[in-house]
Amino acid sequence: MQRRHFLQTLGALGTAGALTGIDTPALAAGPGKPGAEVDDSALAGNSGGTLSAWRGATPAFTLEGLDGQQHALSEWRGRVVVLNFWATWCGPCREEIPAMGAVARQYRNRGLALVAVNVKESPPTVKPFLSKLPIDGTVLLDRDGSVFKRYGSVGLPATYLVDRAGNARFWRMGELEWTDVGLHGHIEALLQQGGGGSTA
Repeated sequence: MQRRHFLQTLGALGTAGALTGIDTPALAAGPGKPGAEVDDSALAGNSGGTLSAWRGATPAFTLEGLDGQQHALSEWRGRVVVLNFWATWCGPCREEIPAMGAVARQYRNRGLALVAVNVKESPPTVKPFLSKLPIDGTVLLDRDGSVFKRYGSVGLPATYLVDRAGNARFWRMGELEWTDVGLHGHIEALLQQGGGGSTA
């Protein structure tokens, strides 16, 4: 079921036939980030395939929020960030919103932030949707999909874990099982990195 939903999402994005030759920073060869306190390879292996280690630079961005203000990823420096790309038309995205919000609430007081980036939709579409299915985090608008493209995924949803220093460390293209032990292990390890948490 999940695979079928995900392939439908790829088709809606117009990328189902473009899985090869794409510029995918996460798959670029190269070592992990120097001085990292978390063993990315070991953690990715322990996640049972839930998440993959991110390789390459972390694209910086500034996007408009539903509050009309500009927000940069760097605003959340010092916190661990769940960065989720989604759209209202995406069935798997809708299905995971409640569980994703539960994880955000579980770890918020320890320094976790949820940043949900809507891809290629406008406020008149997004706001009514959120009034019925709220996202328990900050919602940003990637109106032309350029930020989503820079993060190298070809389908929605796509989720990234960003450490306290602002570096993407792990990612997943497709639905996440938000109760997965491996996912929570990643979050715990990143929260313990670099000191205590802050409250939202």
